[in-house]
Amino acid sequence: MGIDFTHEIYLCPNCFFSSGEPGDCPQCGHTRVCCRPGDPDDPCRRPLIDPRGRVLSRAPLWWLRYTVGELTQHLGLK
Repeated sequence: MGIDFTHEIYLCPNCFFSSGEPGDCPQCGHTRVCCRPGDPDDPCRRPLIDPRGRVLSRAPLWWLRYTVGELTQHLGLK
């Protein structure tokens, strides 16, 4: 039996406390964000890299979509 990577996780955008349940963060009180990080081989798990191979952000693309979605759309990253 393989691991199921289709689940969602809930992350606090302030302190990055993670949980399997929605709600407020028990550490800082911010509302956790629902995210689906994708399968292990999903390109959205990689950092944002420009055409020259320079890393533009160490955050994975799936996190950038949840936190600065308009920016990723402006850059043409869907």
